[in-house]
Amino acid sequence: MHNGDETIQDPERLAILRQTALLDTPPEEAFDRLTCLATTLLRAPVALVSLVDGDRQFFKSCAGLPEPLASLRQTPLTHSFCKHVVASGEPLIVSDIRESSFKDNPSVFGIGEMAYTGIPLTTTEGHALGVFCVADAKPRDWTDEEIQILRSLASSVMAEIQTRRMANELRVLNDNLQRLVDDRTRRLSHAEQRWRVLLQVNNSLVTCLDRESLLSAIAGALQGVIPFDRAALILTDSAEGDFNIFRIAGADPLPPGIPRKTVWKREGSRTARILETGCPMRTHDLREDGSFTEHAALIAQGLLSALSVPLSAKGKVIGTLNVASREVGRYDESHSELLLAIADQVVLAIANMLAYEEVAALKQRLEQENLYLQEECRGEAPFADVIGQSPGIRNVLAKIEKVAATDSTVLVTGETGTGKELVVRAIHGLSARKNKILVKVNCAALPTGVIESELFGHERGAFTGALTRRVGRFELAHGGTLFLDEVGDLPAELQAKLLRVLQEGEFERVGGTQTLKVNVRLVAATNRDLAKAVEEGRFRADLYYRLNVFPIPIPPLREREEDIPRLVRHFVMLYASRMGKSISAISEHAMRKLTAYHWPGNVRELQNIIERAVILSTGGRIELDDHQLAAPVAATGAAAKAIATLEDVEREHIQTVLKRVGWRVSGERGAARILGLKRTTLEARMSKLRISRPA
Repeated sequence: MHNGDETIQDPERLAILRQTALLDTPPEEAFDRLTCLATTLLRAPVALVSLVDGDRQFFKSCAGLPEPLASLRQTPLTHSFCKHVVASGEPLIVSDIRESSFKDNPSVFGIGEMAYTGIPLTTTEGHALGVFCVADAKPRDWTDEEIQILRSLASSVMAEIQTRRMANELRVLNDNLQRLVDDRTRRLSHAEQRWRVLLQVNNSLVTCLDRESLLSAIAGALQGVIPFDRAALILTDSAEGDFNIFRIAGADPLPPGIPRKTVWKREGSRTARILETGCPMRTHDLREDGSFTEHAALIAQGLLSALSVPLSAKGKVIGTLNVASREVGRYDESHSELLLAIADQVVLAIANMLAYEEVAALKQRLEQENLYLQEECRGEAPFADVIGQSPGIRNVLAKIEKVAATDSTVLVTGETGTGKELVVRAIHGLSARKNKILVKVNCAALPTGVIESELFGHERGAFTGALTRRVGRFELAHGGTLFLDEVGDLPAELQAKLLRVLQEGEFERVGGTQTLKVNVRLVAATNRDLAKAVEEGRFRADLYYRLNVFPIPIPPLREREEDIPRLVRHFVMLYASRMGKSISAISEHAMRKLTAYHWPGNVRELQNIIERAVILSTGGRIELDDHQLAAPVAATGAAAKAIATLEDVEREHIQTVLKRVGWRVSGERGAARILGLKRTTLEARMSKLRISRPA
């Protein structure tokens, strides 16, 4: 701790420092703001600033402490966490007091269980004056980000204590050093003003947690402290290697259409020189120094002198803080020293802002993943594994084992109801991405205008109703697997964008300009003949070849009759357990009928029939009447063609209704209202079934 050129190290000066920190005055507003900020950022119910003197602990600020403890401003140090932190001079992090070394001691607040984190308030000489701490009434694990935030807040508390100490020492020096009053008064007044300016800057910046408010706060802090006609904050862009320039203040407002943020190339710039040297740069007259690329642009704006100082964080220069004036030779050494000190406060504020943004982004991502997983759990199939021992199924399982360990794109094909999603889940479960998320998108279930937003997300205001930014499924699946079901129904305008993501691993949100990069393993599934769709011009050939890297066709149930008894027993046990029934047998007659049936709906149809049979079963035995199954028909030849599929029946019914209403889709007398569907849902079904109004 410095005062001019002198250093406080002796015990007598340390006693003065403690007395100054413990002045019997109400808590500083800065302390109250910092404790309230700590409870908000760390989501902790209690935050305290405690200072010590001998064997007593004084509470200088209490946020969230219940009465009557809030009115108790001092307490003995015996058995307290504060005593431990002050004695050791090291942070104390307790996730659960019941599992710590303090479990046999009475807690500070008399609470049986709690989590606690305390950061010592330490001078530059290593003397601990007290503790900035937060406490929770329930156990919790404190993250590194939370500890770093608490350290930053503790640094702000020490800045307040040091300022009060400086004011007190000034009073002592004025009393004892009358002979040097003129010279010392000038020096101390300058130092006091410097500390007060820094305190004002600190108080202005410490609570700014978003970029716009931080830039405005920096502008407000510089006003009246350093003369300037233009000020800017320049930060390095680690991804591209260039600089991001944020104009934070100026004598004239920004012209319409000119963004606050611009990008400046690194090569030949004064900022690059400052990053290399780590030293401030003061230019007396920009017209006399043409060695840097940005000087011409500054001169064109009427600026003739400039001062730039580095923003240093953890020994690394991350950018510069810059001011410029229309007056030649406007800046001297004192301006450089003051701007350097302000830059230190700006760096802390930027660190707090970036930490907050990272925590907020992680929180949003976890909420999105949690919501998606809840939806997936509600819609998950009632069986979890592929069941069967037929050659066709063994061939499918062998292909899954071969391709799962790679990141190759897989195309799963097969008729409706064959269990394509189970194959996709098996591929993900056996892959190196199994601990990451598996995200599913059904391309046929979403209206055409919504699919792009679902896949790639959108920015706020991208279209009517886009009130907030939305994270798309590709972004959500970063590091994991994305399952595109019914990929054959993907609109033609999105096929090119999907191909770009598969080839380049990058995309833009709807309404956005920022290019996002993702690492996603894609697995697609369809019941359509994509090769035929390519021939007919309904599907891009290049996208088909990109999807068809490793095809896995799933045989229909009629081609693996030996698996039907296994599936029947599996579904019987499943639904009997759910319904609380005891079923011990399946009649041979019922099993023969099930085995002989052609199963146009495949496993899904079998599942539904068994569920209905369990509901109707009596006496612990499964029986099937003649109405539950159609007459057995061979699965091949003309007989199979005579049976209409569910898709054919649906197409015919929708066309009948459309013809009746004159092909009107919406409105009171439209087909959507008669069919009990939303207009967008009916249009999606018409597109999938290739229904169009005749010319």
